[in-house]
Amino acid sequence: MKNWPLDQRVREWLIAAGAVAIGPIFLGIGYAANLMFGLAAAAFLWVCAVVVPLLTYASGRLKFLVWQLAVLSLVLSDVGDNLRLHAIQGQEILAVAFGSWTLGTLISSPLPIYMLMRPLEKRQRIIVGLIIAVAALALYVGAGLIIEATRHSATR
Repeated sequence: MKNWPLDQRVREWLIAAGAVAIGPIFLGIGYAANLMFGLAAAAFLWVCAVVVPLLTYASGRLKFLVWQLAVLSLVLSDVGDNLRLHAIQGQEILAVAFGSWTLGTLISSPLPIYMLMRPLEKRQRIIVGLIIAVAALALYVGAGLIIEATRHSATR
């Protein structure tokens, strides 16, 4: 096992803490800038596409953990804010949580996937790439099914 210098471990854990804080920070900035509806959604997409991969890249050996902590932080902030505003209830909570997590994970995934596949040999890359493609398709279909089921229950 490789011994990491103390300053590198501290940096990694500070980045992990930043990943946890990204959701509330994003929410606070959104409210301070009066971002609403479509603009808030665009800001969410931007954070997932740019900020989360940058945190992931800088995180050292905690890449997967930091990536998912950042996405989860954004999701929990989104769900918590919607609950605070009484915008969602019941089954919608699951739909919003899973939909946000899926969207955040898929949008922020290119850099973490590249970092995962870079050290692999060509044959391993093909196998891992197929597994990732199937998982991404399953996430996409699952999110669509949950959202559709929520729409049907909301119209009843």
